[in-house]
Amino acid sequence: MRARIGAAAGLALAGLMLTSCSGDEAPGTLPDVTPTSAGPQETASATPTGDPTATLEAEITAFFEEYDSTIDESWTSTEALARRREMFADSCVPCRRGFDLTQDAHDEGLALDAEFGSIREVRLDAIDGDIATLLVVDDVPAARLINSEGEVVQEFPATFGVQIAYQVQRSGVHGWLIIASDVLSFDEVGSQ
Repeated sequence: MRARIGAAAGLALAGLMLTSCSGDEAPGTLPDVTPTSAGPQETASATPTGDPTATLEAEITAFFEEYDSTIDESWTSTEALARRREMFADSCVPCRRGFDLTQDAHDEGLALDAEFGSIREVRLDAIDGDIATLLVVDDVPAARLINSEGEVVQEFPATFGVQIAYQVQRSGVHGWLIIASDVLSFDEVGSQ
């Protein structure tokens, strides 16, 4: 699956990587979850409705596409910024840091300058009740924050193959809520 993600989403991911690698705290690991047994709708007497894993993966992919779109819009809209905040729990520290970075940019009158990136893959790895663990692989463009005088305030390098493990929980206004994330690996352009 290859989908376009906005520059702002890429910047948020870059911020997520920077905060994950900053040394402020040890990188977190997501708790292990194992698939649950078949539910009542999956019994032999039930009418097959397709691949439930593929359906769930498509639903989660749509949520992440909405999240990325909301992140993009949140750089220029306080309403979108409020929607963005509804999409993750306080337990997702990197999500909160990306949100705070955007809020600070609003407060300081900074503008985002970046290109579009892409989601390479959203892969459902495990489901336990209403919690899903998945891997998202992104290509993230270089980005920069610019003040009203046109000066670059902060730059973020381009990265490829950013692998982020997420845990999401079925709930909330948007159908899912990000409860944890952890950057597993990435290749920074020019670092080799």
